[in-house]
Amino acid sequence: MNRNIMNRHKTAMTLATQLAVAMAAMLGTHLATAAEAETDVMGKGNTQLEFKLGVSRDRVAAFHESSTPFVARIGVSDTLEVRVVTDGYLKSKVDGVTTKGMADTNLGLRLRLQETDEKTGKVGMAVQLEQGLPTGATAFRAVGGSTALKFTATWALPEDASIGVQPGLLRVRNGDGNWYVAPSMSLTVAKSWSPKLRTVAELIAPQITSQKNGGNEAYFALGATYSLTDMFELEATYARSLNKNAPQNNFAAGVNVKF
Repeated sequence: MNRNIMNRHKTAMTLATQLAVAMAAMLGTHLATAAEAETDVMGKGNTQLEFKLGVSRDRVAAFHESSTPFVARIGVSDTLEVRVVTDGYLKSKVDGVTTKGMADTNLGLRLRLQETDEKTGKVGMAVQLEQGLPTGATAFRAVGGSTALKFTATWALPEDASIGVQPGLLRVRNGDGNWYVAPSMSLTVAKSWSPKLRTVAELIAPQITSQKNGGNEAYFALGATYSLTDMFELEATYARSLNKNAPQNNFAAGVNVKF
């Protein structure tokens, strides 16, 4: 699941409004993929394009946002892939104020250090570097961009199941324009029910920080992928915020195209 991690500055909004929009952006790239804590890479010569529609809502904060998340995964070698992630076109409405425009773009690299193996108990490992670029509309732009570094460990379990953890560090500006560094964490449990159907359950903490930087964020997410053919795959993800620092309900669905 890149994230466009940003603070969205809107002079017409209250502080609560700014935070609501910013927190939705931080979740956006998590919803772009059905599992965050994974070590898989595309492999040399393989590419996957992911097209989705996303919706985030919070009745208490009077917040509603629609987005068009996009992910490109490009296999450079059998252990390295390049990732391009964006929330696409955004339409946010908070307290009756509507803002539209393109989101920032996130460039990333994932390097698989070791494949997981159930028989030997070998732990899968990967490192991932993400750089957010301030390419979006002014209202949705992270001034100075953002940087995230993550380490992932996965274990293969019986019955085509797996578990993964992903600690990380995030560097981004807060609403006052000051840089801060915050830890992040994801825990993923996945299972393949058939060669076509796979489900994922996740606990996601995009950032763990003080309230002046937006506060701690935590989500519980469920996702599923279903392969129609070797080339086309359907995907859907729902995430529920576990506190008041982010939009309560978040949903994304779409199609993945593999080459």
